[in-house]
Amino acid sequence: FNFKSGMQKISVTVKNIQDYLVSEKRYASRPAITGLSDENKFNSRLSTYHDLKMIVGDAVDDVDKQADLEKCIEWSTIFEDGKIYSAKLNEIDWLTDQQRVQLAAKRYRGWGRLSAKLLTQIVNANGQRIMDLLWDTTDNFMRIVHSEDFDKLIAEANQMMLAENDVQDVINDLYTSPQNKKALRQILLVVNDIQKAMKGQAPERILIEFAREDEVNPRLSVQRKRQVEQVYQNISNELLNNTEIRNELKDLSNSALSNTRLFLYFMQGGRDMYTGDSLNIDRLSTYDIDHILPQSFIKDNSLDNRVLVSQKMNRSKADQVPTDFTSVELGQKMQIQWEQMLRAGLITKKKYDNLTLNPDHISKYAMKGFINRQLVETRQVIKLATNLLMKQYGEDNIELITVKSGLTHQMRTEFDFPKNRNLNNHHHAFDAYLTAFVGLYLLKRYPKLKPYFVYGEYQKASQQDKWRNFNFLNGLKKDELVDENTEAVIWDKESGLAYLNKIYQFKKILVTREVHENSGALFNQTLYAAKDDKASGQGGKQLIPAKQDRPTALYGGYSGKTVAYMCIVRIKNKKGDLYKVCGVETSWLAQLKQLTDEDSQKAFLKQKISPQFTKVKKQKGTIVKVVEDFEVIAPHILINQRFFDNGQELTLGSATYKHNEQELILDKTAVKLLNGALPLTQSEELAEQVYDEILDQVMHYFPLYDTNQFRAKLSAGKAAFMKLPWKSQWDGNKMVQVGQQIILDRVLIGLHANAAMSDLKVLKMTTPFGMIQQPTGITLSSDTQIIYQSPTGLFERRVALRDL
Repeated sequence: FNFKSGMQKISVTVKNIQDYLVSEKRYASRPAITGLSDENKFNSRLSTYHDLKMIVGDAVDDVDKQADLEKCIEWSTIFEDGKIYSAKLNEIDWLTDQQRVQLAAKRYRGWGRLSAKLLTQIVNANGQRIMDLLWDTTDNFMRIVHSEDFDKLIAEANQMMLAENDVQDVINDLYTSPQNKKALRQILLVVNDIQKAMKGQAPERILIEFAREDEVNPRLSVQRKRQVEQVYQNISNELLNNTEIRNELKDLSNSALSNTRLFLYFMQGGRDMYTGDSLNIDRLSTYDIDHILPQSFIKDNSLDNRVLVSQKMNRSKADQVPTDFTSVELGQKMQIQWEQMLRAGLITKKKYDNLTLNPDHISKYAMKGFINRQLVETRQVIKLATNLLMKQYGEDNIELITVKSGLTHQMRTEFDFPKNRNLNNHHHAFDAYLTAFVGLYLLKRYPKLKPYFVYGEYQKASQQDKWRNFNFLNGLKKDELVDENTEAVIWDKESGLAYLNKIYQFKKILVTREVHENSGALFNQTLYAAKDDKASGQGGKQLIPAKQDRPTALYGGYSGKTVAYMCIVRIKNKKGDLYKVCGVETSWLAQLKQLTDEDSQKAFLKQKISPQFTKVKKQKGTIVKVVEDFEVIAPHILINQRFFDNGQELTLGSATYKHNEQELILDKTAVKLLNGALPLTQSEELAEQVYDEILDQVMHYFPLYDTNQFRAKLSAGKAAFMKLPWKSQWDGNKMVQVGQQIILDRVLIGLHANAAMSDLKVLKMTTPFGMIQQPTGITLSSDTQIIYQSPTGLFERRVALRDL
């Protein structure tokens, strides 16, 4: 920041700006400056510029030398070794030796979120770059980058980059998490598979939603307590209902403020947010938590849109905003109080804006903000997915529609479609259907809003339609919706909900699991002590040396070798062939990859796993080793490969672990019970019925659970289950009696189609429920089928082991 006096500041405070404006005689006294993320100073600093200014002087402002200086900054970030960085600086010939030494001492770390290409190399029709518009106009970055011209230019630049590179290479180079890269690859595979099923026809529309999983923050209550304490340190007693409220806060435990009513009570200073009247901390349950902007106006359940008020005020407010239902006198009084609370930090700027909003006088920018929050998906993975799909289908004239996960969640809550993730995997399929339903509904109901959720549609600068309702699914509560122009029925509630319920109750849905190789370390990475080694005479583990010159009996070592995938062998026997699953160790992969044909790989594996089939026998007084007659019939069985064995589908997690793939199906009432969404008396009445329903399905469709006698023990455990209360009983933070609700949830976890296990000791199960293990190795029958599936499961091939 440069003052005319010549003084420079790297970090600029609000006071610096205020004093500068007064010295320039633009204000008689210090003006109020608000809107900063830090209320005391600007976060932006020109520290790098000032560093270079001190070293190279006026050359920092020389246009011809700026490209070289940008290289210096980039090299400093890339090369952590000072010698390499110094050598690179020799490439810039106009630098002096002293300047090179000074530059080499500067270390810069991290990368900016915005690229130089985005800011300075994309030019609009007027010859302006984003950086030019930031300098020459009052528009901020978000407004500029989402304007029609730059929206198009950025999309075109991304598509050009994709067109010049292989899709898989692009995904590999993306600056995103491995989980996101995996999701992007799966999207392309799934879409290709569906297109194949449609005999090559490209889809008309692709609708995308990325689920936003519920985040449980165990530190939430601690953070809330600290937040209230920090605010109370700096506010006067005038804003608090009484002087005792500070003592009330001190007496609370950290966990108490996880109660939203209590948290709002303290953040409102113990006052009703609509009248300023006192609230009683001992009668909090008699007050209402109200949505400031009603649900009919916008779907916003954040704390910035919720307040604690009397039931009388909440009912009189109904579906209005605060400025609509309060009298002029009360409105003026509360406006002053809200402003004081804002300055004190009791409420945020967003909450203040919600409290003072007048729906009839919303600015076009505020209106766009409301629409954006409800309809525009901003997560980077969604943008990457849309770009990749447009590369693949750009010439097919498809519509690519992004749907915010909050909209599908709203459909579930408002139209009674409960979700329980522990029950089965079908909730993913129903969410996908809701995504398609919501996307098509928005297209029909709000065609003018397409630019907000359809790829390639851009908001026109002249488009300024007025909106007074931003809950875009609210119309689904009506019995019927008809298009005003075509008179076509957009929504019929009776038939529409009936169809949604039919899909919600589907019992057979294609569920596939990605197969893969394990990669990484050659050994399990836990280092065991020497006393654990079998060779020491004390332990029972056959340890592997951490280094060649370190005997395990003295130094300890690793416990076992990691397995990359599996193979299946046929053991020839007079009574009939047997089939066994064996692990393929990661340490063998380098040699296996050098073998080009399958027969060579089978021979190599047979040699490696022969010790597993070698028995020691006595023949005529002599001990000899006898190798069973076996052959490798399937050399490459991946992790999570699906099989059909003994009447049900399963996957292999390793050579000793099977994982269930049978899905449990329960009706909507049972799901509500499991979610704790039913009244206590009804839950107590239905608990036995739901247990019986689960047990009946286990007996009919889960033969895999005869392992460890799980089915028999689940049946015998009903008597113990019925003696339990519905809710668990606690003594402080310690559970003293587990309840039926938790037991049912643990049953679901153990039956889920995955690797999860649960504790059911209360039902007399000593082995974790769902642990389907054969420690000596999984054996299969000749009737067992390997199930090879396409990414969606639409295409499938089954091969019996006897036919290999």
